[in-house]
Amino acid sequence: MNQVYVKQNVEESHQNMKKASPVLEVKDLNIYYGEHHAVKHITMPIEEKSITALIGPSGCGKSTFLRTINRMNDLIHGARSEGEILYGGINLLTPKVDVVQLRKEIGMVFQRPNPFPKSIYENLVLSLKFSGIRDKKKLKDIAEDCLRKAALWDEVKDRLDKSALSLSGGQQQRLCIARALALKPKVLLLDEPSSALDPISSSKIEELLLKLKEEYTIIIVTHNMQQAARIADKTAFFYQGELIEYGNTDQMFTHPAEKRTEDYISGRFG
Repeated sequence: MNQVYVKQNVEESHQNMKKASPVLEVKDLNIYYGEHHAVKHITMPIEEKSITALIGPSGCGKSTFLRTINRMNDLIHGARSEGEILYGGINLLTPKVDVVQLRKEIGMVFQRPNPFPKSIYENLVLSLKFSGIRDKKKLKDIAEDCLRKAALWDEVKDRLDKSALSLSGGQQQRLCIARALALKPKVLLLDEPSSALDPISSSKIEELLLKLKEEYTIIIVTHNMQQAARIADKTAFFYQGELIEYGNTDQMFTHPAEKRTEDYISGRFG
């Protein structure tokens, strides 16, 4: 299997994506840092056009799991993964997968906003230019569309040439979401995207994600139980590298099946 073959298969799989469920299927996933077994035997499906929240105490494997989905963990020395993460019938963990293409299909937004030290507009179109898009009208149209989807257009449309670093923290995070959308991903990964933001900015991020799930599949790591309860369709509770419970959010928060889940949600530990 070469890179072109993988790209073609990923693209072809999207023709059947509307009928296919789940979008991602994790099977017996194990993640190691050297000898440390960080994530243990995770099996779970991720449904299309839904929000899946990953909850659990610090160090339980949530972010490690999230970063492995689009191979960001490859950048960490000593990290390795075993098992399967199936996307369009392709195991994303195989070394023959085109990782650059994968990260276009499965975008990621990090805990702290990380806009490029360039203009708002350049933040949105830089990756598109690297992808070979040169048509100025097309670039402008994509930039506007992504800013509208990120509920940021009305706030920045008159200062697109200003530095992205001049935006507030909440605006910067929405810009980072817009930047990820510019590459037309199918899945969006978010690692505690509102933990560094004030309550008003956090609320705007939540409202944005609820709108975006109409078009995208979203997986979010959060320490905020109320946030998970408000926005997630499905919730997965991780503890010490294991998936303790996974199911409908309403069910988990009202009638958890596992005692450890109940203890964590009720604040007895974590």
